[in-house]
Amino acid sequence: MGYGPSPRGQSALVQYSERLGRLVDRQVAIVALEVAKEQAERTAAAERAAKERAEAANRAKTEFLANMSHELRTPLNAIIGFAELMPARIDNPERVLEYARDIQNSGLHLLNVINDILDLSKIEASDLRLDEERVDLKEIVRSAVSMVRHRAEGKGLTMRVEQPEATQWLSGDGRRIKQVLINLLSNAVKFTPAPGSVTLRSAVAPCGGIEIKVIDTGIGIPAEHLDAVLRPFVQVDSKLNRKYEGTGLGLPLAKAFVELHGGTLMLESTAGAGTTVTALFPAQRTLRG
Repeated sequence: MGYGPSPRGQSALVQYSERLGRLVDRQVAIVALEVAKEQAERTAAAERAAKERAEAANRAKTEFLANMSHELRTPLNAIIGFAELMPARIDNPERVLEYARDIQNSGLHLLNVINDILDLSKIEASDLRLDEERVDLKEIVRSAVSMVRHRAEGKGLTMRVEQPEATQWLSGDGRRIKQVLINLLSNAVKFTPAPGSVTLRSAVAPCGGIEIKVIDTGIGIPAEHLDAVLRPFVQVDSKLNRKYEGTGLGLPLAKAFVELHGGTLMLESTAGAGTTVTALFPAQRTLRG
């Protein structure tokens, strides 16, 4: 007498196993279909986002170029106009000298605009290299402030510099660090109405690096635009008749120069209550006197 399953019982077990197998296969297929569907949706969403970013970048560059044509034509027209007037006033040396100064100022402005564009192009092409040296930060600050102070005082602003008594030394590209400070100070002066103030403060940060802050009491930046103003070719006010002139490259270039030194540039602002921009250079760039 055998003790194995009966043929009938074995047949039922086989049928049950087959049904279970088909059920599992169907469930696996459903799960696989759901996964494929979710993956397709994610891919489509990523493609839409990439397309939107590309379109936004193209719009920003188009607006930038439209604004840039204004920035380039204005000093060029001034140079040509004053140059044409000079021969007619050759009998008036003072007026000729005034025209010559205007031509020089317009030429310098034009050169600065072109240099900003070239620097940005080099940064985007990863072709900008630092000219490393031992930098006297107090001297860099003095030079940068002296270039902006006249403009600030002409607007009725108060400029303050707060630094330690001892000289601070950095390892880096002195020209680029100075350009960072000039850009930050110029922006602060531009967007601060009288009677306001612009303060440059440098100190050793808790991490051991050197922290430079430019603090203004100006118009501030709305929270939704804080990220945008740090991106090249993006201007919060892109209308040709906007109140504040400029290329909008000051902050993006300052950020890029600080990051080339391994540092970070941070922006804190409240609309109507001023802005604080912090350039933090890493501890390994801090040198002893």
